[in-house]
Amino acid sequence: MIPKPYIAKWQEHAPWKEFSQVEQDLIISRTLVEIFSDDFLRENLAFRGGTALHKLYLNPAPRYSEDIDLVQIKEGPIKPIMERLNEVITFFEEPRKTQVRGHGAKALYRFTSEYEKIRMRLKLEINCKEHFKVLEWVDFPFEVRSEWFSGKAELRTYNINELLGTKLRALYQRSKGRDLFDLDYTRHNMDLDYERIITCFKEYTSFATGKRPPSKKEFLLNIEEKEVSVEFIGDMEALLRPDIKYNQSDAFNWLKKELLEKM
Repeated sequence: MIPKPYIAKWQEHAPWKEFSQVEQDLIISRTLVEIFSDDFLRENLAFRGGTALHKLYLNPAPRYSEDIDLVQIKEGPIKPIMERLNEVITFFEEPRKTQVRGHGAKALYRFTSEYEKIRMRLKLEINCKEHFKVLEWVDFPFEVRSEWFSGKAELRTYNINELLGTKLRALYQRSKGRDLFDLDYTRHNMDLDYERIITCFKEYTSFATGKRPPSKKEFLLNIEEKEVSVEFIGDMEALLRPDIKYNQSDAFNWLKKELLEKM
């Protein structure tokens, strides 16, 4: 789909070990520009999740992230949005597969990587339930310059503290070490407001569960389990840029003694 020399050149922007990861990064970048260059989609969608954090706020990305997470920011049917995405994202050679279930919609785009000849996918996932924000929107300038594709758009995303509030929710709800890394790396590289992060965490957790947010004690018990979880600790394997140093024990200590102290 993409000529090999263009993929190799893109490694300047995406310094991953595998060319398949570099290729996917370029595909993600183009997809984001295509989506947010469209007025209808830009009015209805916001960019969230690990890929938003790493491609916007932490660029160049310290961690590989392979999916695009979006949020439907206005109430209404998801079908017109899915149809418009199909009209806008046209550069894949294979037809997409879609799934709409509960409060979420997915579009899967599959392709074969040019160098390794392995099957890859881009998953575009839309949260169709959380039609709100806690803090102000951020319109983030984003540009792609490649011989394969060049373009730019303003990507609607969340304030960094709100983005990390949802990341803290993910840390509580699932067992992926990348969530802790994202929080820890960001606090080393950006000025953050811990109280705002906790406020956003509570808002999103309450909305998702319909219950009160977890207490500090409940969160600490949750974290104690993750500190000895093989699944959690092993999640970071092969995800980091070669030059990135990460101490998970230090990250756990910071989380417990500084961030969760604000609960």
